[in-house]
Amino acid sequence: MASPNGLTSSTTDSMLKNLFKFAMSGQWKEVVETYRRDPTACKARITKSGDTALHIAVNDGQEETVQALVDIISEQSKHSGTEVKEVLQIANKRGNTPLHLAASMGNVKMCTCIALLDRSLVGVRNNDNETPFFSAALHGKKEAFLRLHSICGIDEGRLYYRGKDGETILHVTISREYFGEPDRFYYKIFFLRFFLEDGRK
Repeated sequence: MASPNGLTSSTTDSMLKNLFKFAMSGQWKEVVETYRRDPTACKARITKSGDTALHIAVNDGQEETVQALVDIISEQSKHSGTEVKEVLQIANKRGNTPLHLAASMGNVKMCTCIALLDRSLVGVRNNDNETPFFSAALHGKKEAFLRLHSICGIDEGRLYYRGKDGETILHVTISREYFGEPDRFYYKIFFLRFFLEDGRK
């Protein structure tokens, strides 16, 4: 039986099995080729936890592969009419997008290549109501946090700085003691700036 994209179910099953095998065994060139050859691969959740091959590449710290996969997704979206965000905001069962993972790892290069395609990805919330912007601060990844802030800006960043139970960036960076005093001071100033900007409007 053919699927809407013209593939038979057996062809799709074969692609999924191969994509899983390639990603889990670190055969990243084959993963990239699969994405390039089959546009449905970029949306395929291939693990029980709902990860795509892009999730796995991010988790494995494969910067060049992540860049290649994101480039392919961007190129394919131009031909298919699919929004880039629709693919890049695919979340696993915990609600984490590839950008959530890159942010929590503190990988600035991966955060940049994903977020620059659609800066609203910085504000996508996971099952814990955390954005990638918040996740970077939560895990003490200052450089990734600052990079994401530079991409989304003050106005959008103000919408993304709270997590579950109303916790803010300031709360988590101080309570978890990820940073030394100079960094804590910086985050206090940064956090207050949101309110100063609000007060001027």
